[in-house]
Amino acid sequence: MIMAQLQGGFLPTRGTFMLDFVFIAMFLIVLILGISIFLVRKKRLFRLHKRIQLLTAVILLAAIVAFEIDVRFFTQWEELAEPSRYYEQGWVHWALAVHLLFAIPTPFVWVFTIFKALKNFPADPQPNQYSPQHKFWGWTSTVCMVLTAATGWFFYLMAFVM
Repeated sequence: MIMAQLQGGFLPTRGTFMLDFVFIAMFLIVLILGISIFLVRKKRLFRLHKRIQLLTAVILLAAIVAFEIDVRFFTQWEELAEPSRYYEQGWVHWALAVHLLFAIPTPFVWVFTIFKALKNFPADPQPNQYSPQHKFWGWTSTVCMVLTAATGWFFYLMAFVM
C-alpha cells in the first residue's frame, strides 16, 4: 500500500512521480536551452551562456541517473501503461523505441559539445576560430534535445494519459 502511494505521480495520469517530474522538467530544459541560445546569439553574453549550459548539463545528468534508477528498479512502467488504448497494438512500445533513438545519443552529443567548448574556448569565452564548429555542434545538441523531449512527451501521453 505504501509503495502504491509512492508510485503515484503529481499529474492526473497513470505516471509515477519520477515520470511526471521528467515530463515537466523537459519543458524547462527546452525553455532554458532557448534562453541560453538567445543570450549568446542576441545579447552576446558568452560567459552566462557557458554557465547556463554547464549547470543545465549537471542537473540533467543527475535527473537522468535518478530517472534510470527509478525506471529500472522501482517502476513497472508497462503495468502503468497497459490501460492505454495504444498498449495492446504495440504503439506504446513503438513510441518508446522512437524516443530512445533520440534519447540515447543526445547526452553523448551534448557532452561532446561541452567538452570541445571547454577545450577550445578560454575561461572567459569569446568568439574564436572554433566558433563555427561550436555553433554546428551546439545546434546539433539542441535539435537532439528538442527531439528527445518531443518524443518523450509523445511516449508519456500515449502510455500514461490516453
